[in-house]
Amino acid sequence: MTFMETTRTATSSEAAREFKPRRKGVLASLVAGTSLALMAACTSTNPYTGEEQLALYDEAQLAEASAQAWAELKASTPTIESGAQYQRVMRVWNRVAAATPKAGEAWEVAVFDSEEVNAFVMPGNRVGVYRGLLELVENDDQLAAVLGHEVAHAIYRHANQRASRAAIASGAAQVGGAVISGGTDGAVSAEQVAALGSVAGNLGVVLPYSRSAELEADLAGVDYMHAAGFDAQQAVRLWQLMEANGGARTAAFLSTHPDPATRRQRIQDYINSKGY
Repeated sequence: MTFMETTRTATSSEAAREFKPRRKGVLASLVAGTSLALMAACTSTNPYTGEEQLALYDEAQLAEASAQAWAELKASTPTIESGAQYQRVMRVWNRVAAATPKAGEAWEVAVFDSEEVNAFVMPGNRVGVYRGLLELVENDDQLAAVLGHEVAHAIYRHANQRASRAAIASGAAQVGGAVISGGTDGAVSAEQVAALGSVAGNLGVVLPYSRSAELEADLAGVDYMHAAGFDAQQAVRLWQLMEANGGARTAAFLSTHPDPATRRQRIQDYINSKGY
């Protein structure tokens, strides 16, 4: 631990303030130590992968919490519930889902009538696909890559892990803020320190993990689409299309999603290694 110290020779009152430490190092150590302790205490075995994972929340809790958001989204965005686009999504989805460790589980799949190029998964086996994505992909294989990616998030319980990391980062920052502000003669408030800690925690814990989770879901999704009989090579083409459609992007360091070129290369390397 390093402290910055100031030495001065002056009056006795000034001497009493000699070697007064600045507490940035203390805060960093405290936040990091608290985060590690909390993470170590909150792991569980993923029943689908057999891995030990951070899980501060029960999956049923997350499913219940997401139910309202799901209902609100469906209420505010028109959905497509019949016709060629809906049937296409369900046809591809059923094949992909049956080739995953979640085969046989009940899912709710919604097709949203929006130009947004997106798809997502929520805790509680809820999947959303936007019409804009259906209009972007060139074939069912590329759609299978997207759907395989989304079900992989659910299988690896990425939502629980990300929420847990966010909660731990926030909690550690609050602890650090309360302790440090008590020894700074009122110069820095607990709220200020906690806010700084939250930013650091977001950049150092939450966002990098999210990018890692996206890459993990990409590769698992390739496995699922291949097992379902789709052309895995089309996952590479998908990210060529996504990159061309993306326009200006946030810097990769601050993004929750990896750069499309990075994803494309990782997927290609993985396909080559697996012989798909």
